[in-house]
Amino acid sequence: MLFSIVLLSTLAVTVLGSNSTYTLPAGFNIGLVKPDELNSWCQGQRNECPSICKGATRQNTCEPSTLNFNCICADGSTPDVSPYIQTVPFYVCEESYGQCIASHPNDIQGQRACKKAATCGSKNASAEDTTMSSSTTAASTTLAMATSTDSSKTSSSSVAAASTTTNAAVTLGSLEGYSTGFMATVMFLAARLFL
Repeated sequence: MLFSIVLLSTLAVTVLGSNSTYTLPAGFNIGLVKPDELNSWCQGQRNECPSICKGATRQNTCEPSTLNFNCICADGSTPDVSPYIQTVPFYVCEESYGQCIASHPNDIQGQRACKKAATCGSKNASAEDTTMSSSTTAASTTLAMATSTDSSKTSSSSVAAASTTTNAAVTLGSLEGYSTGFMATVMFLAARLFL
């Protein structure tokens, strides 16, 4: 339990810091994250940086193998990206929460500590950029704790968004894994229909 509190406290301090010196939180195991997922995280970071900067960037990089990233606006400022979804700190926060929950199977107190300490960004920079309103999103969202009565089941986490806006990129990204199978099924049915 103490390890979880230390882990999540470190995460909070790290995420709130400047992204140019962002370091992964203590106890976070990047090796548990699939390479494709790390690539997606970096793609999300690179996509959000221009919106967070309200347009042009001077530097916008992300290295999937280390999750080192830079987001420097055209005016030279380095914005705090941690309040925003689809950024490296957001993804790491969610994954750290999941790893914390997984390290406490059948330990409700440990899972509560994970939930209490995990606060991930919830602002949508893309929506704010297009609507020019940041008042529709909350500064942060506490992750909902998913508990399991069977230790063989996998715990999961979800984010309760405080915004009424939706992000099509997130929706499309979640459908990406299904698109090939869906297209193959549609083409098979079309071929059966015409033949």
